[in-house]
Amino acid sequence: MNFAIVEIHDITPRYYEETVRAIELISLCGVEKYSLLVVPNYWDENHLCKKPDFVSAILSTGQEVVLHGYNHKGGNIKDFLWTYKEGEFSGLDLFSTYRKISKALEIFKALHIKTSFFVPPAWIGNPYLEDVLYSLGFKGVAYRTYIKHLDTDTIHPSPTITFSNRALLSSLSVAFIPLMFRMFKNRRILRLALHTRDFRDKRKIKLWRLLLTKVKKLRRLVSYEELFSQSGLASSLQSV
Repeated sequence: MNFAIVEIHDITPRYYEETVRAIELISLCGVEKYSLLVVPNYWDENHLCKKPDFVSAILSTGQEVVLHGYNHKGGNIKDFLWTYKEGEFSGLDLFSTYRKISKALEIFKALHIKTSFFVPPAWIGNPYLEDVLYSLGFKGVAYRTYIKHLDTDTIHPSPTITFSNRALLSSLSVAFIPLMFRMFKNRRILRLALHTRDFRDKRKIKLWRLLLTKVKKLRRLVSYEELFSQSGLASSLQSV
């Protein structure tokens, strides 16, 4: 059986309306399981503790919460092809990596949000990220092309279908997404990464509706937790 993870990136009070639109579209397409990639303090201006109504709204969905960095801000010039000032963990040293993730977890703990999985902003990590995550009790981390089980270091290929929201690449991504969907149709694990900013573009909304409807018919929709715990992908959990 083939699997799919539907995930909404950049869940933050800054994109409250866009988050609502994304969840409404997913529900409209009959998708009952998806993951919310939450940023605790987006660009240091959207602290979750200051927006309890927003937190209550996202938790009321009952869906899996995945930590998506601390502030989603930073990066190196070498990552310009992939992101612009949002590769938060690119180039960070050990201490900075640990401090950011610890601060993010402190906010989650204060709000009673539980998480076991991490997706770095722009899918960009650093040499210290996985050791830090493991030391803090995370089960897995997901990059653009694969998911890694931190207990076993097992890598599971899982390409990601996503739009770009950068001015020069946005239209190109709209043109190529249907082709990518066909290219990856035989992959065992496929991820659909909806970004909240996608929901400012009618073209992207239309395509997401089409792709979500298709993937629901073709694949079993799972969360990261279910994928690791029940699918047999993680060798250390095969007996579960």
